[in-house]
Amino acid sequence: MLSATPLMLSNKRAKHPDPLTMKILQSIFFAFAATTTNSRGVEAQIELPHQDDLKVKRHLLEKHHPAFKTFKGDMHAGLIPAFLDSADSSSDDFSSYMFWMFQPDVDASAETFRSDTLVIWLNGGPGCSSFTGLLTENGPVTVPKFRAGIPSPNPASGLDAPLIENQYAWTKKSAMIFVEQPGGTGFSTASSQWTGEEADKRTQDDVAKDFYAFLQNLYTVFGEGLAEKKIYITGESYAGMYIPSIARGIYLGNKNLETKSSSSSSSLHFIDIRGVAIGNGWIDVDTQGPTAIDFAWWHHMIDLPTRRMLHEKWNECITGMITDSSEMTFHSFTTPDECGIMAAVLQAEGNQFVYDVSTYEAYPSIVGDPGVIGDFFNNKDVQQAINVKQTEYWQQCVPGSGRRRLLQDSPLHRLRQLVMLDNDRRSVLQWIAELLDDAKIDVLVYNGDLDLACTSQGTELSLEAMNWSGKEDWKDPQATKWYNWINADQQPAGHAKKLRNLEFLVVYNSGHFVPVNQAEHALDMIGRLLDGKSFQDVELPRFMATKKVGTVIGIGLVQIEDGIIWIN
Repeated sequence: MLSATPLMLSNKRAKHPDPLTMKILQSIFFAFAATTTNSRGVEAQIELPHQDDLKVKRHLLEKHHPAFKTFKGDMHAGLIPAFLDSADSSSDDFSSYMFWMFQPDVDASAETFRSDTLVIWLNGGPGCSSFTGLLTENGPVTVPKFRAGIPSPNPASGLDAPLIENQYAWTKKSAMIFVEQPGGTGFSTASSQWTGEEADKRTQDDVAKDFYAFLQNLYTVFGEGLAEKKIYITGESYAGMYIPSIARGIYLGNKNLETKSSSSSSSLHFIDIRGVAIGNGWIDVDTQGPTAIDFAWWHHMIDLPTRRMLHEKWNECITGMITDSSEMTFHSFTTPDECGIMAAVLQAEGNQFVYDVSTYEAYPSIVGDPGVIGDFFNNKDVQQAINVKQTEYWQQCVPGSGRRRLLQDSPLHRLRQLVMLDNDRRSVLQWIAELLDDAKIDVLVYNGDLDLACTSQGTELSLEAMNWSGKEDWKDPQATKWYNWINADQQPAGHAKKLRNLEFLVVYNSGHFVPVNQAEHALDMIGRLLDGKSFQDVELPRFMATKKVGTVIGIGLVQIEDGIIWIN
């Protein structure tokens, strides 16, 4: 094997080498990828599929769902190992990730399509399948779209909602790939590290490592045409943890390729990551968690005494005073579900829909299981079409994982065996800062304004607390202005602010699932990210105080100079 020498990699930064260097690197990488060896010169233990074996069998899909005839282009799906061979690898104990990739046939003259990009979509959970997003949010075929606040019953969101062509599919802007991860999610298989008690030890470091390995193997299977594309990682909810972790892992992997000269690096591919988009993301538990309480109060879903009581419970949570689940609703702290404070908020206000507080209609077509999505992926013809070799019951989300956490005394607790990430890191703000300052990629953070699960206020507070080179300017109203984002009908679609390569976007009249509630705006959003176009359409006025009379000390609280605390 050849070594990755300084001559091969030039002196370019890890972000994206010049085109000539990229061509040289890729020709070397793909020449040797077919016979990957480890550092001892032993043949690689993992066996990768051929891309022809991953072609989707369209006739089986179209037999049950004719809407798939409307997608013109190549579809590939199947399992690819999330594991890289090493000197010590002799085991078949590794995860394999299920993916579904769409590469549209688009006329080269189409101005709005980016043929040089690949958008990766991830749903969260943890333990929820990204194939849910495929069939409900931004894939070429989905359930019907509908606006926030729709009353029940809503045929578009029913358990038997039809699958139709999505005229706002993100595949109208770019090639896309949907990946079920971490191991054990959906059709993806899990190594022993992601099962049983071992799953409790997993963190975002493991998520990043496995996804990097998956991408490396994906590039080996699909070759230079795919590896030349610029990568954008997108997703929502607990993917707010995944995306910065994975993007950082890619950045560090690219950086390592510049400096590592051992033969083991010569079969690895440079991954040209250019940006990320985090939608209604869970990124900093301690900051975002209590905002659900205040969001409910400001929307008058709860009263002041309830607000005070829930904040007292939150303080008990983060100080470790809640140590078991003996008190119903609450439990000891986990990263995905804190201590169950959000569940308490919902119970206290009468159970409006956590992902869209403007309705009690719980979007069964999206979160209902079983339902139209579960029926689709448990259809044997569909499983054969997308190359699922061992047919089994597909579940939208791993039972009991994440915010489906089951209490210890529940008879169903035994189902909590995969993808728990209970002891995950509490914040990825440091890694988002690293993407901004070191990797220098574009970071778009967007929120629907009607989401209680991951509030826009919590996201903005998190970004303001983040330690990065632009922190002071981000907080300065003169340096970072507030703008209206204007849609194609010249109406406000939301609000935005931007500093350097960080942009925060609030999507008007949308809940947790922006591509469902505001599909047209979501398509504009991904298009602007790929094109490097800001959402700063109309600047809004700022009103500067002439004299500082108080200091904001918390959500809804202001410390006045004479010591009086007022509710703002």
